[in-house]
Amino acid sequence: MSDARPNVPVPDQLNAVRQQIKALEERESELRRIILSDPDTRTGANWLAEVRTVQQERTDLKELRAAYPDQVAEHTYPTEITRIVLMGIDQDTGEVVSARKMRATAGADQ
Repeated sequence: MSDARPNVPVPDQLNAVRQQIKALEERESELRRIILSDPDTRTGANWLAEVRTVQQERTDLKELRAAYPDQVAEHTYPTEITRIVLMGIDQDTGEVVSARKMRATAGADQ
């Protein structure tokens, strides 16, 4: 998938994609709320939304660690993950700022 603007730096493209994903997730939450609250909205032209409730089991790791610290420690192992953390570059100062601050500034400009 290529950006229509070929000179957009890769980190800027990544930030744009993450913003689109966030907007889509917000829209998904809104649509889920509508489907759950209004059964008449569950039938579309091409898709049918069926609401199902399932049971899941969850383990309270905090409680488990408190009750059985030695056993949990024995079965806990380190793992390495790789994350890409975006930081903004202030247009006025060239200073590196947090993504949160950068987005807040961009939101205030709109």
